[in-house]
This record gives sequence, C-alpha cells and structure tokens, in this order.
Amino acid sequence: MLFKKYLSERDNANQEIRFMRLLVAGLTVVVLIEGAAMLRLAGAEKTVLVPPEINRSFWVSGNAVSKEYLEEMAYWYAGLALNVTPVVSDYQNSLFLKYAAPSEYGRLQAEMGARAEFLKKNNAATQFSVRNVTTDEKALKVALSGTLVTWTSDKKAGERNATYLVGFKFMNGRLYVSDFKETSDQNLFGNPAGSQS
Repeated sequence: MLFKKYLSERDNANQEIRFMRLLVAGLTVVVLIEGAAMLRLAGAEKTVLVPPEINRSFWVSGNAVSKEYLEEMAYWYAGLALNVTPVVSDYQNSLFLKYAAPSEYGRLQAEMGARAEFLKKNNAATQFSVRNVTTDEKALKVALSGTLVTWTSDKKAGERNATYLVGFKFMNGRLYVSDFKETSDQNLFGNPAGSQS
C-alpha cells in the first residue's frame, strides 16, 4: 500500500513537472514573440498633427515626416521670411530663427538680418504668392515657386517670378529649418551641377 502510494505520488510529481516544463516553454515562446514585435515596432510610432486650419493631417515618426507636413511648414517659413514690412521684420525673423537648425543658426540669422536691414533702409515690403510647391521628401527639401512683389512706400516697385528653397533637418522629433535661399525654376532644389537630390 505504501509502495503504491509512493508510486502514485511520484507519478503525480512527474506529471506536474512535465506540465510546468511545458508551461515554461510556452511562456518563453510568448515572451520571444512579444520581444520581436516590440523591436519591430520600436521607432515606428506616428504622431498625427493637426494644423490650425484643418485641410489635411500630417504625421511624424521616429525618423521621418510626411510630405504634407514638409509642404505646410515650408509655406509657413516662406511667409515669415518673404511676406514682410519694415515694421514686422524683426519679429518675424525672431520667429523664423526659433526653428533654425542649431548648426545653421548663425548663417540664417545673418541672412535674415541683412534682408531686414535692406527693407528698413529702403522702406520696402515684400509679398510672396505661392503658385507651385515641389517636395523632395528624402532630402527634406521643399521648393516654392510663385510671384514676389516688392513695394516701396505705397508704390509697387517690382514684380517677378521667383523660386525659394526651404531645407529642413529632422532631429529629436522636431523639424528645423536648415536652409532658405532663392533658386530657379531650372534647379528647384539648388543642387550643384550634375548632382542628384
């Protein structure tokens, strides 16, 4: 009787051990699958941004931004730099420079300052009307083509077709302006001769 009881307890213990081993193996497989899924999804989160005027939504992920976001931000920066009067130029320059890439801040500050001085010295104002937007998502560049009108006092001093490039750097989940310059319709992105993007 004791022997049968001993064999029965031993069989039960062996069955419990087998069950526990299967359970541990199953849990290990589940943990490995979850770990692989987390590694795959790391950095793939997207933040949906909604502009003040809701025309379309944008997204920003760990290492990229949507084409729509680039276009809207380029349009906004071009407005700050090109739709100016002598009175608001300093304020708009400081707003523009808040979003300048740290490595390009000095150069952009000098360029924006020179433009503001020119406007003040000549009592001039500029207005840029965009007619076409071209985006290079990979290089984070946007070319804005349109008409630039210059006013001196209350008289129209000139009107011409112009193309401006707004270049960006995406760092730490934030989009910074790294370049703002006039280009041409033949070379929208201001690339050196013979180079791509």
